[in-house]
Amino acid sequence: MALSRRAAVLALAALVAACQSAPPARTVRPTLYDDLAAPGAQVDAGRALSMINQYRVANGVAPLRLDPELTRIARDYAAVMARTDKMSHYTIPIGQRLVSAGYPAATAGENIAAGYHTLAEAFSGWRESPAHDRGMKDPDMTVMGIGTAYAPNSKYKVFWSLVFARPKTDTPGVGASPTLVSIAGAPAPR
Repeated sequence: MALSRRAAVLALAALVAACQSAPPARTVRPTLYDDLAAPGAQVDAGRALSMINQYRVANGVAPLRLDPELTRIARDYAAVMARTDKMSHYTIPIGQRLVSAGYPAATAGENIAAGYHTLAEAFSGWRESPAHDRGMKDPDMTVMGIGTAYAPNSKYKVFWSLVFARPKTDTPGVGASPTLVSIAGAPAPR
């Protein structure tokens, strides 16, 4: 009898302790699913770098570094596309943007997009487009910057600019003229 009473008391104590334990941790949704179709929303550049680098490494290509100046250039251009409600590489060509910013690129390229609301959607769209996919896996590029801009009155809502480069300092023969490669963008299928 003493044993069963002791077992019952221990079971009751365990039940009470379980009721008093901390609630389960709240699940945090990764930023690649954040809806950027909102005022002030910005892509998580570090998360974008991680996603693109995982993709590059899986395809036998060296990872990139995040370049704060390219990120600023990409954000500024996404804002230009949002302001003009026009997705184009040529409103201000990439070469002109880099030269105007004093960015020392030996080579550069970009992926642009409009209409994707999340990083996951933009990445998938770029990966499924042969030209954009080549840009993300270009072994000549060593750095990247990414930016988004929200345009509430646009049918696209979110404009994207992803700039890749290899600075002259990452290149043998520093001081050579830049070879600028522009990679075509396409609107999201919405």
